[in-house]
Amino acid sequence: MRTRTAAAVLTAALLLGLTACGSSNDDKPADPTKLDSSASLACDDFATDYKATQTKQARIDLANKVNKWAQSSITNGIADNAKALARGADASPGAWQIGADAFAQACLDAEWKN
Repeated sequence: MRTRTAAAVLTAALLLGLTACGSSNDDKPADPTKLDSSASLACDDFATDYKATQTKQARIDLANKVNKWAQSSITNGIADNAKALARGADASPGAWQIGADAFAQACLDAEWKN
C-alpha cells in the first residue's frame, strides 16, 4: 500500500512539474517576419566586424561567425543569406559584396537596429 501511495505521489509531482514547464508562449509559432534572437546575434556580429573584412580569411571568419547563429534562425532571409555570404566569402571580393549586401538587407528587413 505504501509503495502504491508513494508511486502515486511521485507521478502527481512529475505531472505537475511537466505542466509547470510548459507555457502558452511555447505553443505559439514564432513570427518569421520578426527578428529572433539568433538573427539578432548574427546581424550584430556582421555589423560589428564587417569593416574589418579586408582579406579573404577575414571574410571567411566573419561568414563562419555569422552562420553559427544564422542557421538556427527562423527569421525570413537570415539563414539563406548567411549561406550566400559564406559562398561569397570564399569567392571574389565582388561576390562577397553581393552576399554582404543581401545579408545586411535581410537584417534591415527584419527590423534589426544597431
